[in-house]
Amino acid sequence: MMLYRRAAIIGIGQIGASFALAGRRAGVLGHVTGVARSQQTLDTALEVGAADECTDDATAAVREADLVYLAAPVGAMRQVMSDIVPHLATDCLVTDAGSTKARICAWAAEVLGDAVVFIGGHPMAGSEKRGPGSASAELFADTTYLLCPGSAPQPAVDKFQELIAAIGARPLLIDPQRHDQIVALSSHLPHLCSVALSLALSRGKTDELATFGAGGLRDTTRIAAADVELWRNIFDANADNLLPAAEKLREALDELIGAIAAEDWDQVAELLSAARNFRDGLYSDGGDQ
Repeated sequence: MMLYRRAAIIGIGQIGASFALAGRRAGVLGHVTGVARSQQTLDTALEVGAADECTDDATAAVREADLVYLAAPVGAMRQVMSDIVPHLATDCLVTDAGSTKARICAWAAEVLGDAVVFIGGHPMAGSEKRGPGSASAELFADTTYLLCPGSAPQPAVDKFQELIAAIGARPLLIDPQRHDQIVALSSHLPHLCSVALSLALSRGKTDELATFGAGGLRDTTRIAAADVELWRNIFDANADNLLPAAEKLREALDELIGAIAAEDWDQVAELLSAARNFRDGLYSDGGDQ
């Protein structure tokens, strides 16, 4: 069933294009207008079938839209909202795909106000790849899609949750502040770890790393290849929650280093066991997620 007649995807990169592809395939999105600054991005979005038309003018794209999907970098969200708010239809739903929620939801309340309905969103999907060329209609399949509805009317929330289910994801409502606390541990800290590991390896000056590295090296450094500006904005937006999480990491690393330096192999074994037990309990079905 068609849920939204015309959608504007502002920032039609991997996430935005995947959202469009999934929604079009499920029959819940009608006409899609993609928005990006790069002509190459716009051309690729058309080539992969993520949009019916593309433009670099966000204000023009939203004028007749009943769904506006903001997939721009977190740091750009407020300006994008300011640019489009005079041009939004009163029955329009605005949502976003930002990796932090408290700041974006506050901006939405300030900039959009009561002009339209806003529902904060964060699909727990994506990869280190970027651009619509890496988009897939399957990207959201069997993933969690976090939603921060705030004061949005229940019918609007129900309708958007229906779309989320139609693209294969599981909608989960959460408070913006709680969202940012949890993703600091579940998403932002792992990215920081991958970056720090890659930096440490780069300073080791070992040319044979790729030859000697097994799957673990590839897996643990993979997300360090993600978009720099995207993650700079995420770290900025969620620093208040990321820093305490990083301190816990430093404490654990110091504990491990201290045990190894002291040749206290019983303590090392205890720490390895504690980590393994936590990981096994985290995904108790035994599968990787």
